[in-house]
Amino acid sequence: MTASWLETVAEKAGISPAEAEIALRRRGITADRPMRPARTLTITAVAFKGEKGGKAQGAIDFCWKGLKPGIWAITSEKNFAGKSSIIEIILWCLRGTPKDLQGDVRKWLSWVALDFMVDAQPYRIEFTVDSGVPTGTLMRIRPGGTPTIVDRFSSDEGFAAAMSQFMMNTLDLDPIPAMQGKEGDKMTVEHGWTALSGGLYFGGDHKLLLGDVQMGGLPARMLQMYVGLPWARTVMQARAVKKEVEQEQDQSNKAAARAAAEAAKARTRLDTDLAAAQKTLAELSSTQATAEELERLAGEVARLSPIAIDQAARHAEAQAELKGLRGLADTDERALRNLRENIVAEQFFNGLEPVCCPRCEAKVSGERIKRESVDLNCSLCAEHIPVESMEGVSETIEAGERRAQASSSAVERAVAHEASLRRLADDAGKAVDAARRALEKAATGTTFQQRRDAELAVARLEGALKERKTDGATPAPSPDLALVRAATKEAEAAYDESRGDILQRLSEEILSLAQRLGVRMLEAVKLGSNATLALTKGGESTSFSKVTAGERLRLRLATAVALLRVGQERGLGRHPGLLIIDSPGAEEVSDIDLAALLGELQTIARETPGLQILVASANPPAIVNQLGEDRCRIAEKDAYLW
Repeated sequence: MTASWLETVAEKAGISPAEAEIALRRRGITADRPMRPARTLTITAVAFKGEKGGKAQGAIDFCWKGLKPGIWAITSEKNFAGKSSIIEIILWCLRGTPKDLQGDVRKWLSWVALDFMVDAQPYRIEFTVDSGVPTGTLMRIRPGGTPTIVDRFSSDEGFAAAMSQFMMNTLDLDPIPAMQGKEGDKMTVEHGWTALSGGLYFGGDHKLLLGDVQMGGLPARMLQMYVGLPWARTVMQARAVKKEVEQEQDQSNKAAARAAAEAAKARTRLDTDLAAAQKTLAELSSTQATAEELERLAGEVARLSPIAIDQAARHAEAQAELKGLRGLADTDERALRNLRENIVAEQFFNGLEPVCCPRCEAKVSGERIKRESVDLNCSLCAEHIPVESMEGVSETIEAGERRAQASSSAVERAVAHEASLRRLADDAGKAVDAARRALEKAATGTTFQQRRDAELAVARLEGALKERKTDGATPAPSPDLALVRAATKEAEAAYDESRGDILQRLSEEILSLAQRLGVRMLEAVKLGSNATLALTKGGESTSFSKVTAGERLRLRLATAVALLRVGQERGLGRHPGLLIIDSPGAEEVSDIDLAALLGELQTIARETPGLQILVASANPPAIVNQLGEDRCRIAEKDAYLW
């Protein structure tokens, strides 16, 4: 950035130059930069192929090459012979997006190529067309003829983006920022190559001095861009950002004002509601007695709760003890029963006198039977018979019966104890439940609940009113506002100081060229920085918008050529020197007028280095007689150009 400009802006904004540079760059504001000489854009060849459809049958195979600076014409004896379509195909290639190319023609095309030069460097655009969609490449042609791919595309959007990036960079053009949208809700947009290329095309009703888009003051900004006015780019950037930041600030202020108004309304409403709530609370009878009853009931619940818990615990212990005693009693009963069964079985078997072996049925001898009674050995197995085990049987049974009786008695006592504790636990539980129900009933009683609700309502409204006690702080100005305003003011000052007599020089050149191109009785021209032309014609003051369509065309052409000439003269301009004129004959009253216009354009083209003019118009005799057949592409009689 220019140090003096940056330092001045930073000082007025109260920040350091480093901080200012970062903030301005973030906002898209850059200082003026040295201009390089304008580059020329020259078409050298155009070709396309395809197949016509519908009633128009036949192959399409068009090629026009050998073009160079100067004036060239596409002409036919009848209308609708394809003149404008050739112009539109050239514009499609240069812009990356069609302008007014007819949909049927676009679908007929299958292949398109355009050769052009930027200064002395040749380039080529070549693409196929499938159902109207382009797929192809932008190439740089090396000195030996070898192409190098600059970019590729396979859609309308991709083609437009590729050509925009290439043309903006190669022709050293800058996007034009502007604010668009509804008042108070505008957004910053950038006009790029699609809009700037309007400065090369001259067709339609010629209502604007430059281009064909009035929105956002685009003609004025195109004028400043193409003439190369110093600091014009910075002014455009700063003004757009200034509007954006001021809109942001205005939106913040309006939002704060709306919030303050809403807060005031809310305070009024809350004051009314609070007064009503306080009145309701005051009208309720005193609830002191109710409060004391609540405290008593709560104390009763607190007293009974541990009693119920203790009784429940004691009952649980009694249940566990009863369970253990019942188990012990069952064990003693089983032991007594088993003892009795064993004694009966032993006495039964000892009383038997076997006569044979139960296995082999061998008879027991009398000698064995005698020995059993004498020696107390079993007559079958000879084992000793335990006579002593039968002694004391009655004492054993009596001991077992005593144990079983004791266990049974203990169970009976435990059952009675458990039942008693269960009744106590149940009574304690019922008492605490009754106390809790009484407390709940008292707490939800109508009087108490109403007062509590009223107190809560008062507290809630007081809190809400406290939150809205103030309207809120006024939003602080955007930190970038002072900086952007300073940048805009300093850029405008630099712009006014550095532009000098450029507009005056352009006005002189436009006057001279317009007179040569046939604007009769034109005496004075004053070009405004907003792309307006104040005219003196026939001794009367008028303006660009008030003259005839033919005169507007001539003034537009004169302005475009003046931009190129004065730019070359001052080393400032950026106009690439290509003019594409569609149907100028429509604005002429005679063939003589058309021939005179073309003749003067031919002379101007010879005088102006790098200027190329493409014209599409009917009336071949007038055009060919003026330009020569070698400069024309002609469709005679009922023939088509492609």
